[in-house]
Amino acid sequence: MNGEFIEAMAQLGREKGIKPEILLEALESALISAYKKNFGTAQNVKTVINRDTGDVHVYAQKTVVDEVYDNLLEISIDDAQKIDKTYKLG
Repeated sequence: MNGEFIEAMAQLGREKGIKPEILLEALESALISAYKKNFGTAQNVKTVINRDTGDVHVYAQKTVVDEVYDNLLEISIDDAQKIDKTYKLG
């Protein structure tokens, strides 16, 4: 998504009399629902739509562990450090 998306949301908001922020919050909630449908849970999931750029990020908070027993709640230390070298166990 990009700036055009943000402008489209603003235009839709003007046409329907809905604040663009309400539309973006609804979209963030819809993304969490889609995540839940695909993964069976939305526990520890957060979505963020950058209101300036339209960039969309979906984050799943996981515990960093040596050995993964539950892929939905845990991430290995090796995989975590590929994302950010400062991540530690726990």
